[in-house]
Amino acid sequence: MNWKKHIAFLMVAVMALAILPAQQISGTSEMRRRLADAQAQVNEARGQVRDAENVLQGIRGDIDDIVETMRIYDQRLIDANADLEEIELVLLETEINLLDAAEEFRQAREDRDAQEALFHERLRSMHEQGPVGHLNVLFQSNNFSEFLIGLEHVRSISSFDQQVLNDMQDAEDRVANTVNELSRLNTLFEDMHVAQEAAIAALDAAQEAHFALFEELEASEEGAALLLAVMEATERSLQEELGVIQREIRAHEDAERARIAAEEQRRRQEEQRALTAHLTFGGTFAWPLPARSHISSYFGVRTHPIRGTRDNHTGIDIPAPAGSQIVAAADGVVRLSGWHGGFGITVIIDHGDGYSTLYAHNSRNRVSVGQSVRRGDHIADVGTTGVSTGNHLHFEVRRNGVAVDPLPYLNRTRSR
Repeated sequence: MNWKKHIAFLMVAVMALAILPAQQISGTSEMRRRLADAQAQVNEARGQVRDAENVLQGIRGDIDDIVETMRIYDQRLIDANADLEEIELVLLETEINLLDAAEEFRQAREDRDAQEALFHERLRSMHEQGPVGHLNVLFQSNNFSEFLIGLEHVRSISSFDQQVLNDMQDAEDRVANTVNELSRLNTLFEDMHVAQEAAIAALDAAQEAHFALFEELEASEEGAALLLAVMEATERSLQEELGVIQREIRAHEDAERARIAAEEQRRRQEEQRALTAHLTFGGTFAWPLPARSHISSYFGVRTHPIRGTRDNHTGIDIPAPAGSQIVAAADGVVRLSGWHGGFGITVIIDHGDGYSTLYAHNSRNRVSVGQSVRRGDHIADVGTTGVSTGNHLHFEVRRNGVAVDPLPYLNRTRSR
């Protein structure tokens, strides 16, 4: 793969991302469009980071392969040079042996020539003497047996010389064969030496080529690593821009939700004012629990029945069996119907002129928020929900949101 072209292509892509202008955002639709553009740029940058990582990993893989190949070439060069040294040693030994054998061949030839000259001299002498030589042997013999022995001795000398000459010829031939074999080996090892030097030269050339490629890959690796760092920085920058856009969108949406909620609250308040505009508090409330009239705890400072501490009791407690009917103390509109902290299941009714009543610890509510009720309507059932020690109704009268003693409004007084 052409890493330089790939790196150049990715660098152009990074530059294209880097010069994208940051735009001021206004309006939800514009925000969404800009968010989509930013997300697309982040995705593109992330893909280019992956491409750059793949390029860098590919280059590093090639570098590892080159390093391994160079290691193999190093070992081959070591082995080849060791083989060359061994060839040179064997060649030197062969040359020495060849010199020794050549000297031996020269000496064997001289010995053979000298022996051949002596043999020919004897033959010539015997030929020149002819029969006289035989007669000398005869005359010097005391009897015919000594003559035969002497004649045989002469013949033996001639045969011995011939055998010596033959043996020396054989020796010369063997030495000549040795010289020829050593010459052949010497030529063979010389050829091997040349071939080994050529192989080493080829390995050196291949090693140099791989080293050049290694240096080129190292340069490419530096470029790819730099490119990856630039791409990662670009991606981080785009991610930050995306985060800014997302935060602006969330802030815009939060503001819009707050505006809608405020508008809804204003609308409800207007509806509530409209509902209560006709209400006029008459000054008294009906008793809220027709089935029971006993008050177990009055308005004001008392000892809390659960915590055992002195605190301000904001209403009156009327004990009654579970499920007893609770009725509205006056005409009004339900402002709360549900769980209300320590009061448990609670109903709050707005009666106009700043007055409201609260009915707490119910087992069940019979009305819903916004519902208009009439004096005496069944609005809830007695229970013991929330912070309570038993079934009872906790009843409050509030004026402008502040709890007041309910007894004057119920035309009752504290029992003695």
